[in-house]
Amino acid sequence: MADFRKLVAVSLLAGLLGGLLLSLLQHYQTLPLILAAEQFETPSTEEHVHDWLPMDGWQRNGFTLIFNGLTGFGFALLISASMYWRDQRGYLYGLGWGLAGYWVFFVAPSLGLPPELPGTDSAELHSRQAWWLFAATATAMGLFGLFLTKQRWLQVGGAGLLALPHLIGAPHPEVAHALAPEALQQHFVVWTSINNAIFWLALGAISGWLLRKLAF
Repeated sequence: MADFRKLVAVSLLAGLLGGLLLSLLQHYQTLPLILAAEQFETPSTEEHVHDWLPMDGWQRNGFTLIFNGLTGFGFALLISASMYWRDQRGYLYGLGWGLAGYWVFFVAPSLGLPPELPGTDSAELHSRQAWWLFAATATAMGLFGLFLTKQRWLQVGGAGLLALPHLIGAPHPEVAHALAPEALQQHFVVWTSINNAIFWLALGAISGWLLRKLAF
């Protein structure tokens, strides 16, 4: 029970720091791109009634910070528990687990469903969510089989799982259309990828460092 409480404490601190870092990166790098894209959809959306959304400014930034902090805590708990299970400590191990998390939860799903700006046509939400979950799960199982087992058949199966979601393909609309310019969309994908890489590596490194400092 004491170790579990320490894991939660490590994850909470690492998650809050990682969430704060990601929020700062988003505020200065991706939020301006989102606001620019929203200008292209404003005329066409004024006629429609929307669900509640946080207002620009402190409200939007505050909700982003809370969401990123909670997300960071959940992912940090996953990283810390994995390192505890493998009896690994230190920031170098943490970087490895952070890289794995980045690949599982961002890179692999983004290969089929890249980050999108407001005003971009997408496939039906439930089908995209189902494929995202399938891609993340298959990638996690694939990496486990490929790198954390010694049986050759599990390694071969792991490699197959890594490719499976992309062989099936992600859901997309029959006719793709975006209101924002293509250059803006490309910048958004690049900066979102960079921000998430920094977030995951920082999350892993902080978690590993704290696990070693607490020596459990």
